[in-house]
Amino acid sequence: MRPTFLSKRFFLLATTLLPFCAAAQMPKDYSNPIPVAIPILNIAPDARSAGMGDMGVATTPDVNSQHYNAAKYPFAESQMGIGLSVTPWLAELVSDVNITYGSFFYRIGTMQSIGMSIRYFSLGKMDIMSSEGIPLDEVNPNEFAVDLSYARRFGRHVSAALTPRFSYSDLTGGSKQQDGTGLSAAPAFCFDMSVYYQNTHGDNDYAWGAVIANLGTKVAYGKEDVDSYFLPATLRVGGQYTFNVDADNSFMAGLELSKLLVPTPGKDSVGTTVKNNMAALEGLFTSFYDAPYGWREELSEVMAGVGAEYGYRKLFFARAGYLYGSKYKGNPSYITFGAGIKYNFIGLNVSYLHSFVTGDPLSGTLRVSLSFDFNPPSRAD
Repeated sequence: MRPTFLSKRFFLLATTLLPFCAAAQMPKDYSNPIPVAIPILNIAPDARSAGMGDMGVATTPDVNSQHYNAAKYPFAESQMGIGLSVTPWLAELVSDVNITYGSFFYRIGTMQSIGMSIRYFSLGKMDIMSSEGIPLDEVNPNEFAVDLSYARRFGRHVSAALTPRFSYSDLTGGSKQQDGTGLSAAPAFCFDMSVYYQNTHGDNDYAWGAVIANLGTKVAYGKEDVDSYFLPATLRVGGQYTFNVDADNSFMAGLELSKLLVPTPGKDSVGTTVKNNMAALEGLFTSFYDAPYGWREELSEVMAGVGAEYGYRKLFFARAGYLYGSKYKGNPSYITFGAGIKYNFIGLNVSYLHSFVTGDPLSGTLRVSLSFDFNPPSRAD
């Protein structure tokens, strides 16, 4: 029996409101955020998706699909693409912290694709001081990650991708304590697994996607086991529907849900956070049922994003989105806006973020992305 339109709408509404319902039942003063290492692996790097509430798992393919769902690449209209994005981060607090993201893909025929991306997070310049307050060194802490992807279609509508990734976190900027027991740079290996499905419904298009991102090793900044931290392994699922109004106008709307696959910190008898030293794979499975407040708290860990994009002749674009994150998990809630223009093979996109929390350093975040799409001569005609 096929679901009716009413049942589909009820399911969509229910999945959107579940995090809100769970958060409403939590104690008002409760706070239990989930700490992770190298959080830049989960930050939306490009302006297009950032303008739609960080939604990107099931949106139409573009050059930056490597971050969200590399399985979209075999369905790209262009054969090859190159992208560059720059984000001044925490601009309300500092002026020298930024995220740079570069991406590339090449579609091999109509069934396969390869992709690559590199991101660099500069934390600005910092002064290293002795215990007596004497300047010792000036360092530039940073984090970066580089990944490759291979994607393949299975038939007309389905594709899958695997994306191995190497990341490197250097929070000391190369500086070490003389006794050798201080913090040090931390390498890590992880990978993404993703699937994508797209089809048509009359004159319109729809798609859904799912990805488990950043599955890999734990990160250790010191020699002791207690200094190891989880990477931001994340489950994301989403869908979108595109209304092709006529030959010139289109409207895409979508929903995306995400959850960290990282153990929830527990509390001991005096309320102190208990360090969790389980293995990364074990932590992935326990992340679904280990919250102190049970399913209510587990649901509050789900983030929900909704977004929309209006396109005119595939030349001009306007975007808006909303991302919900529970305050009990330290996750922000904000609205986003974006715009884009594409002429010939060059595209330019910008986005703006406005937080609902007064004084939130994320508020006012501006992203700028530049892209280049290339087609073979036979397709360009």
